[in-house]
Amino acid sequence: MPSRVSIVNIKDDIYAAVCQAVELAGGLEINHGERILIKPNMSCGKPSGSGLVTNVDVVAAVVRLVRERSKSVEVLVADLPICGWDPEETYRLIGIREAVEQAGGTFVDLAKTEMVRVKLPGASKLTKVTMAKLVLEVDGIIDVPVIKTHFMTGHTGAIKNLKGLTQQDQRTRMHVLGLHEPVVDLFENLLPQVRYCIVDGTVAADAVRPAGPYQGPTAGDPVELNVILAGRDPVAIDATIARLMGFKPKKLSILKMAFERELGELDDIVIVGDAADTFKRLRGSRRGGLISKLQGLWTSRVFNRLTHGLVRRWFGSEVVTRKTAKKELEDDACEGAIEVTDACNGCGLCVKACKLGNITIQEGKPLINMDHCVRCWICCEACPEAALMIRSDLIRSVDY
Repeated sequence: MPSRVSIVNIKDDIYAAVCQAVELAGGLEINHGERILIKPNMSCGKPSGSGLVTNVDVVAAVVRLVRERSKSVEVLVADLPICGWDPEETYRLIGIREAVEQAGGTFVDLAKTEMVRVKLPGASKLTKVTMAKLVLEVDGIIDVPVIKTHFMTGHTGAIKNLKGLTQQDQRTRMHVLGLHEPVVDLFENLLPQVRYCIVDGTVAADAVRPAGPYQGPTAGDPVELNVILAGRDPVAIDATIARLMGFKPKKLSILKMAFERELGELDDIVIVGDAADTFKRLRGSRRGGLISKLQGLWTSRVFNRLTHGLVRRWFGSEVVTRKTAKKELEDDACEGAIEVTDACNGCGLCVKACKLGNITIQEGKPLINMDHCVRCWICCEACPEAALMIRSDLIRSVDY
């Protein structure tokens, strides 16, 4: 049976759009007395509506929807930010606690709850992980990601969003293990708990550049989409997000792995609602539109010589072709580096994020010992100013 995904334009009321999206996708069943955990993306302390975290109005709408299904249900909302970000400060900057409580839910600071070490049966890389005990105790999870690009995985959606239920220091471990397979290992074991996915498409964040250096998912250009997506199959949801953003789902490693493990659908998907109006590439400017249109040209063997010089003039001398980046990455002799740009304000969050103690602040700027660096890139992911950037010859190439 094909997976069903709905896409609904937000006209005036976010709550109405959420309700319509859920009904079009097949409805949401909530039983009396259940404990339901709503999992938004609160990865960093950026404003609601920036596209970098789940819009609090969408979270509040989901809380209200669940509460109206059953007055006796206990609605919990929880997430943990990227390693290095202070949870309480992150929640305050987003404004999530107030929004949840006003909607009738209970906000839970997972950093103050019990953590447990659990085995992940059938895992290929992440055989054990430390996560909030609460995740194992609830009756179901409603996954509420935001649409945004990610410098290592192409985009971050419903599957990767579940990583926020693990202890913060586990993110570094997952990156060191290769990120893609550990994320799918975690997803496979949490999938029985995932009751539904409701995607915040009010504002998306686009941080994909033509080629490196690459910045983390805490920065990006906001693109207004004003849509809500919903469905029961997280893989189908992420495949739909990928196509909406102009990616090929089978070219994104996380989606390809999840599909090969038979965890959801990539192709056999029925899309209902306002798909015709919203199925477009995630490009919010003329400059961004040129990126998607020229991508095939500057990476092609035939046209690259003609287009690459022009692209470098537009986007800077650091631009390289995807083919070159991939070749350099596959070369074991590649040493690489993390660039500290002028955007750095010396906040020291990268120091907190690096669990190896490999970063120090000297003269107001981070100094990274690349000789001991394990290339987990968690510092780049955590940087609030996108001031730490990975050189293009280091990043795993994704054919968009």
